[in-house]
Amino acid sequence: MQPCEYDIMYNLETTYWWHTGMMAIMDQILSPTLEQGSKVLDIGCGTGAKMQALNKYCDVWGIDMHPRAIDLCQKRGISNVQTGDAVALPYEQDTFSHAICCEVLQNLPDDAAGIREAYRVLKPGGYYYISEQAYPVLRSQHDISQGAVRRYTYMRLRTMLMEAGFAVERMTSANTVLFPLMAAVRLASKALHPPSRIEPEESRSDLKPLPKPANFLLRSILKAEREMMKMVDLPYGLSIITLARKPAHK
Repeated sequence: MQPCEYDIMYNLETTYWWHTGMMAIMDQILSPTLEQGSKVLDIGCGTGAKMQALNKYCDVWGIDMHPRAIDLCQKRGISNVQTGDAVALPYEQDTFSHAICCEVLQNLPDDAAGIREAYRVLKPGGYYYISEQAYPVLRSQHDISQGAVRRYTYMRLRTMLMEAGFAVERMTSANTVLFPLMAAVRLASKALHPPSRIEPEESRSDLKPLPKPANFLLRSILKAEREMMKMVDLPYGLSIITLARKPAHK
């Protein structure tokens, strides 16, 4: 993600519908596994909003490859952050009870290495929460602007996790209600501006400020999906949410 987009997320996190809605979904799925004393690593922590949300449950560490993101975390008063690479985490084996990785694997040249690193730093029995963009056919210039090199299918993500040693406990989609409209927009953008013909510096992001009423409505839709996830996994959507676990015994 480009530094200017980190600034956008930093300034809009209280009203930016997608970011706050996805954090609500993360809270719904992850919070039952958290307790006092849990030690969480946020891989690709961005501007620190997820860390702040998780601090009410446990101790949280963050790592991000962009110095600008770390600067913005520190402006929030978050100290447990450092620059680093998701495929070479600067932590000992079996350190954390939880790792979260939101829209990060899709940016890594070697995503399998990123999954293996999360496995390494997790304690036996530790949880791995992932949120990634779905449907490779929807790859557009927005993906390029974010530095994303791929989108995922359920099968690919599940296979990679199992090959690394994880047991997949849950997989669900998100952004389901808005999927038909947003998929149509992405496909139209792809047709007008084929990703293969766009240079990264010319690509356009979907991250844009929205009026507060629009943010409220769109965020409410995602929060409604969160309530649905209490009963059922959603079958399709723009995002894939996964909760995996490192076996308790090697």
